[in-house]
Amino acid sequence: MMQSEQDGDGGVSSSPTNTPQSPMTASQLFFLQRLAWLQKQRRECINVLHPSDWRMRLLNKALYSTYRDCVAAGVEQAAKEILQREQPSN
Repeated sequence: MMQSEQDGDGGVSSSPTNTPQSPMTASQLFFLQRLAWLQKQRRECINVLHPSDWRMRLLNKALYSTYRDCVAAGVEQAAKEILQREQPSN
C-alpha cells in the first residue's frame, strides 16, 4: 500500500490508492476494510483450525467474494496489496 493507507489495526484509511487526485468512494473503502478484517481473521484462525473446517472454508469464501467486490469497485490493486501482505516472501 501507499503511505498512510493502513491504520494501526491493519485496516485501510481513506487515502487513495489509484491516483493522488481521486479519493476513494465510501463503497471502495468499505470493501477494502472488510477485506483487511477478513484477512486478519484468517491469520488468527489458520493455526487453530484445520483447513477443511467449515469455518476456514467460510472465511476463504468470504475473502474471495470480498476480493471480487473490490475488483468490481475498481480497487483491485489495493486489494492485492492487502492480500500480499500476508504471503511469505521467498
